[in-house]
Amino acid sequence: MENPFVKLFAIDFKDHLEVKKSGNTELKYVSWAYAWAEVKKLYPSASYEVKKFNGLPYVYDPITGFMVYTSVTIEGVSHEMWLPVLDGATKP
Repeated sequence: MENPFVKLFAIDFKDHLEVKKSGNTELKYVSWAYAWAEVKKLYPSASYEVKKFNGLPYVYDPITGFMVYTSVTIEGVSHEMWLPVLDGATKP
């Protein structure tokens, strides 16, 4: 069985790249909705979870700002990730 990472990494996403500009920085990314759709096409049983903090789907730290903690599971293997909230987040 092929490694899910290798299989997903081989997908050509160039026609679905979005761009976010901030000053001199330009970030290119694939939207979560599109990426997740591609995962589910190949791995229908894949799942993800957004961890909760006191009932909220994010945590705030004065140094790092707002963060969302997620976990994605494909074929029984889970990977966890802290993701920064980049748009419109201000201190509570």
